[in-house]
Amino acid sequence: MQPTIDELLALDLLTLREHTELAGDIFDVDQQRLRLQLSLNDSEVCSVRREGELVAYAMLRPESENCWFVGAFSTHPLHRTSAVVSELLAKVARLAHERGIAELKSHVYKTNRLSVAFHRKLGFQITRENEKAFEFFTSVSKLGERPAIRRAAGTATAAMPRALDN
Repeated sequence: MQPTIDELLALDLLTLREHTELAGDIFDVDQQRLRLQLSLNDSEVCSVRREGELVAYAMLRPESENCWFVGAFSTHPLHRTSAVVSELLAKVARLAHERGIAELKSHVYKTNRLSVAFHRKLGFQITRENEKAFEFFTSVSKLGERPAIRRAAGTATAAMPRALDN
């Protein structure tokens, strides 16, 4: 079941508002809703649910034939467990395989220290930065070499039939 705009927005409110405002930008709910609606036109969404509730999602869109931009990667603060993150990473890996994605780019506010640390743990490299944010980049093959991804792949293999239902 694909997440609704309201579900995506509710998760974004929990995870993005603070970092956006700490970086000096405004988190406008109506603008975020519009951004999500527009993003869904050219993006793929991977999601994880627990007891019917959306607890994590990733939104990726093509920038070129082989490089996709991670426009969102959000996990509910009460569900930041290895099982949830592993399931989401496994779905992203499956999408990368299906679409022939070779490279990933992402932007992260410098104020979002957890996301910055997560990107580094996954092996993303900083390719550009400004006063507010980092641009991260990695190849999918390099990502697959990281221990966190290898663990996710092992966990996902065991959970694959359940993951295919979402």
